[in-house]
Amino acid sequence: MAKRIITKIGDVFCVEFQDGTKGYFQYIANDFTQLNSSVIRAFKTHYPIDRKVSIDEIVQDEVAFYMHTILRAGIIENVWYKVGKSYETGEEELKKVIFAQAPEYLTVNLNTIDVDPMKNWFIWHINEEMNHIGILPKHLYDNIEFGGVWPYSQIIIRMKYGYFIDTSWEYKVIKRIPRPDATSYIKEIKDNCTVYTCFKGDYFEKQVVQTDNGITRLTRDEAVINHMPEVRRKFSDIYLEYKNFITEEEFNEVWNSVQTWQKLNR
Repeated sequence: MAKRIITKIGDVFCVEFQDGTKGYFQYIANDFTQLNSSVIRAFKTHYPIDRKVSIDEIVQDEVAFYMHTILRAGIIENVWYKVGKSYETGEEELKKVIFAQAPEYLTVNLNTIDVDPMKNWFIWHINEEMNHIGILPKHLYDNIEFGGVWPYSQIIIRMKYGYFIDTSWEYKVIKRIPRPDATSYIKEIKDNCTVYTCFKGDYFEKQVVQTDNGITRLTRDEAVINHMPEVRRKFSDIYLEYKNFITEEEFNEVWNSVQTWQKLNR
């Protein structure tokens, strides 16, 4: 018989990352407006994996984000585990959080119709009715949380990097804000060339440009010295889809191939 999983509001969970650090989140509510899913608040601070952290220290930390998820799935897959409980759940702060969604279709008179998601935003407070507001006002761009029910894989990614890597219309107006210590790698196709870029936090770190004529590398120091526009380009200002994200290994393979290409073409 499968072990019964019991979770209660106030439970605190730990997520361990591959870089030897760990982060925490707390189960703080259920949102009947969004499928009665579990609502969590994830905390900003990451700690060394062997650091002992008290529950009081965890829940007093600054909140990184609020999100809907399915706790049971993450427990079953052993991607997070309970470390304790606190009755301090930030209930008053949660009431102020605005959740939002921009769907690609709506149901009208029992018929499903395609719509422009950027003109059909819904916003709500937890356990309150969703409001169809149309175009999202600019003053809300930096003051909303994604209202979907997210799988554990995306929760962990956001805890680690500060943003999701899925393809989403919402990112046309909402910025992906990376953690200052996050290293991100992206790949873009433009003007008959392939551009591979590494960002540290929100800032340009290095880049590889691949064309039919060869491959070139650019570091941040070189870009600064030559007053190149790459220095001013921020990660948070770029609209990215899932296909744009690559791994460190993929980036390094291209980065290291430059020397090989140059040797072959001397």
